[in-house]
Amino acid sequence: MHTEPHRSAPRLVAVLGCTGVVGTALMRELAAQGGAVRGLSRSPNRTLPVPVQDRPARVSYTVADVTDVARLARAMHGVDALFLATATGPEQVDVETRAIDAARTAGVRRIVKLSAPVVTAPASVEAARWHREIEAVLAASGLEHASLRPHAFMQNWLRQADVIQHTNTILGSAGTAPRNYVDARDVAAIAARLLSSEVPLSGATFAVSGPEAISNADMAVRLSYVTGTEVRYENLTRAGHERALVEQARLPAWLARHLVELEELAVLMPEPFTSTVPELLGTTPRTMDEFIHEHRLAFVSQAQPQQAQPQRARL
Repeated sequence: MHTEPHRSAPRLVAVLGCTGVVGTALMRELAAQGGAVRGLSRSPNRTLPVPVQDRPARVSYTVADVTDVARLARAMHGVDALFLATATGPEQVDVETRAIDAARTAGVRRIVKLSAPVVTAPASVEAARWHREIEAVLAASGLEHASLRPHAFMQNWLRQADVIQHTNTILGSAGTAPRNYVDARDVAAIAARLLSSEVPLSGATFAVSGPEAISNADMAVRLSYVTGTEVRYENLTRAGHERALVEQARLPAWLARHLVELEELAVLMPEPFTSTVPELLGTTPRTMDEFIHEHRLAFVSQAQPQQAQPQRARL
């Protein structure tokens, strides 16, 4: 979809999922642009992406009851554009369907949804099916809409940070298959552009990627270089990987299953580079090396003293 001409409009944008990985980045992006933005949070106890002391007058937050369409509609009063990015999980279809109904009731004009890539047989990803159901509801809503379909976020590596920090090991089940990770901040920047664009969205979908696909073993080399401690990759069976994510990373069973499905998907369906970031933003996507450097301390080993840096560095 060609989105020129583009200009920031004096409209109110709401972010449902404002404390999530992309929602947090989007709140900061919109605040920096000076637009009017309302964060819709499911929990009143979550840390807000734009703290009160740093918050421009046009940035606000409200608690959104996602179990009730009427209450959600009231929370969206006066909103022109909505970013839809609730937490992935078994309730996501119901929650986002209610959000779409509430948006229509509240007079919201356009919705940008955080979605997932289309998965074809023989691969099977439960969360991808949830997103297809929600996209069908969105298409039937009559609202302007677009969907962003990243494969995986660089920020997902922070879920493994504690295990890597204490065991110097990356656990996975993708073998040598590379995966293409995108920084959530690049996805947020695209969302901000689409939400404020004057061009109709017309149901467009955007596959979003980082600049390269890398394997778990390659990630181990890069982390070794940046942390100064040798990190190794341990390739597990599917069952062993799920068990490790539940028992060591303390993830809920459905999320562990989801992450293992994504590893399996990478084996069956290569994750290619897409030109969405440069085409829509005019910039190159952030690299994994940049991300690792930025979050180095999250991965620094607590298990043993630092060792000499490996020679196979790609920085």
